[in-house]
Amino acid sequence: MFQTGVYFGRFLPPHRGHLYQIIEASTRCEKLIVVISDNAAQTEKICREAGMKTVTYQLRKQWFSQQVQDMAHIEVRVLDESDIPEYPDGWPQWAERMREVVPEGIDAFFVGDQDYDATLKAYFPGSAIQLFDPTRSRYPISATDIRADILGNWHYILGPARPFFARKVLIAGTESCGKTTLTKCLAKLYNTSWSEEVGRYYAEQFLGGDESIYTDEDFSRMAYLQAEQDYQALRTANKVCFFDTDAVVTNYYSELYMGHRNPMVEAFVAPDKYDILIYLKPDVRWVADGQRLNGDQERREALDCRLIDMYREFGFGDKLAIVSGDYNERLHRAIELVDGIMK
Repeated sequence: MFQTGVYFGRFLPPHRGHLYQIIEASTRCEKLIVVISDNAAQTEKICREAGMKTVTYQLRKQWFSQQVQDMAHIEVRVLDESDIPEYPDGWPQWAERMREVVPEGIDAFFVGDQDYDATLKAYFPGSAIQLFDPTRSRYPISATDIRADILGNWHYILGPARPFFARKVLIAGTESCGKTTLTKCLAKLYNTSWSEEVGRYYAEQFLGGDESIYTDEDFSRMAYLQAEQDYQALRTANKVCFFDTDAVVTNYYSELYMGHRNPMVEAFVAPDKYDILIYLKPDVRWVADGQRLNGDQERREALDCRLIDMYREFGFGDKLAIVSGDYNERLHRAIELVDGIMK
């Protein structure tokens, strides 16, 4: 049994093969240090070439920390390589930095690549080099493979990392345009999770059903509760997650009820969060449900124009897909749009 072991890598992204090696290594030492090596510029370049958002070292540390949070003998640390020549150069600087990151002293390195053996022995002569499953017999996958096909290799990605990689579909529109029904239908068809519109139930739950007593604080709370509910839905998403409205809609209702926008609500507006916005036109029959107030068609069309303008103003223009027609037509068009971002 080794005292202190190290398992290092870029983990871009972390996957089940990495976790398998971490767990296996953790059974062979008193303490295992998982070291995330990161060069910010190189990471950004790799992610850009893969067509995905930058996976920062902070995110990778969060994901691993969540994965091993109940395993006290495993610790996650970061080695900053930004000022070190890129691999395969820079070994002297990297070795010095590794000793700074793991000052306890390293009794063993656990690696899955034979190529590291000679170099690690040269720079860490007192440390054992433990090679583990170099053929990836149990999990035949690499981070490179995953970056090339995120959704096709979904089952290999660690659970805490999946919300980042899931496709995110926002469904919005004014009153009585079928948002809630379409959101649920799509989530069920794609066997995944969804987040409902908090504002739809807020007055009933917190105001005794009286929408005449809204305050600015209520709209701020709505935006916060919506964001939290969205996060919880993402945690269980299966490749894609659906969201029924967002903070732009909450701000739109702030204008309707309060006569002004709410800066605290606007702080939750995040166009980069979504891959697509499916915007439903109000050209289906208006259905009174006891909460809806704007059944006049001329009024519906005016409010529709206002909400679309707000989405464009807040930066959703390049994600905006406007959908109209009857309920069947909307469903099929929405499926086409979602399939388009799942490729």
